[in-house]
Amino acid sequence: MRLRRPEPRHVPLSLGLLAGFAGFLATPGPWPTDPVLGIGLGACVTVVVWAALEQRPDALDRAVEARAQWVLAGLGLLPAAAVFGPPLFGAPTPPEGTSVRVLVFTFAVFVVAAMGEQHRGMLLLGRGQVRGRVVAVKSKWRQFALGIAVATVTLFVISHTIAGSFSIWSLVGTVVGMLIGNGLTGTEEYELVALDDHLLVRQRGGWGATAIPWRRLGDVTVEGATLRIARGPPYFSVYTADLSSVSDRRAAVEAFRTYPSVH
Repeated sequence: MRLRRPEPRHVPLSLGLLAGFAGFLATPGPWPTDPVLGIGLGACVTVVVWAALEQRPDALDRAVEARAQWVLAGLGLLPAAAVFGPPLFGAPTPPEGTSVRVLVFTFAVFVVAAMGEQHRGMLLLGRGQVRGRVVAVKSKWRQFALGIAVATVTLFVISHTIAGSFSIWSLVGTVVGMLIGNGLTGTEEYELVALDDHLLVRQRGGWGATAIPWRRLGDVTVEGATLRIARGPPYFSVYTADLSSVSDRRAAVEAFRTYPSVH
């Protein structure tokens, strides 16, 4: 059997990098004792896993479409449970180096799972029947409020794993940084695509798409030439589309309102 040459596709490459990162983190502490050993081990594991996954791209796509990436995310929580669970029942607190490694690895696992979800959206787009497309913007201040909530919870969790890592000033710094970022970034446009079973959300100029089942939408409303689509919990995002420049406004509206789950 002739081996396929690996291609720089997002999902297999990210999985390879995750495996290599795990190999790097697994080198003996302090982190790592020999940087050359850690980097070399991580690079070798990355290439081997990436090349192996590229031999069966169709099988990998089927696994992604079946949402196997969230099984990976669940498995990625096991090291965190093993390290941080026992101290909740009176066991000694793990060394700081171990805590940092586990937190970084868990974060990396969820980044890779999120990339898999973006790839799943593109697979659905390529195989599904498109009912309608509109360009929308998302409320930046809703995202800002959600980001503050996520940052607060994250800092609180880290404070229980790394002593002295949380203070009110760290939260204030996070808020100020997010305010500056919110002010410097322009309005981001999204392409909303209505499929039979999902609403796809694609950031214009970006890669991937988020597939949202219609039953998970909070509401779809039309006021004049404005279409508003609200995403349900835990995101609470609201997308607003101006239909005044759409050639067939009626067809565009019907594409997003003809699903029983959104009435």
